[in-house]
Amino acid sequence: MKPRRHPRRAYDKDGKMYPPATVATTLAARYRTVTAWCQSHRCAHHAEIPLAGLPPDLPIPDIAIGRRCSKCGGRDVIIHLNVTELYDRSFGGKDCTPRGDP
Repeated sequence: MKPRRHPRRAYDKDGKMYPPATVATTLAARYRTVTAWCQSHRCAHHAEIPLAGLPPDLPIPDIAIGRRCSKCGGRDVIIHLNVTELYDRSFGGKDCTPRGDP
């Protein structure tokens, strides 16, 4: 019988768990916020959560524990890096909004 996998962790092909990013490692990578996404009721509401003030050893996926969507009240919340910060860094702050057909 296979051991149960943690739902908020990533695993390699052999079943070994990758260590999750923590608040400290994410801040060290120069991110200041993460984005919480609601997956309940096809809501898709999202909001930025500042990392300042959170425990440094808190795994990023665990920020979702106990959170509720402020729009629909759903509990199916997931956490991602704030891609706006990533794009700003990658593209020098240029507007990366899709414009339709090139």
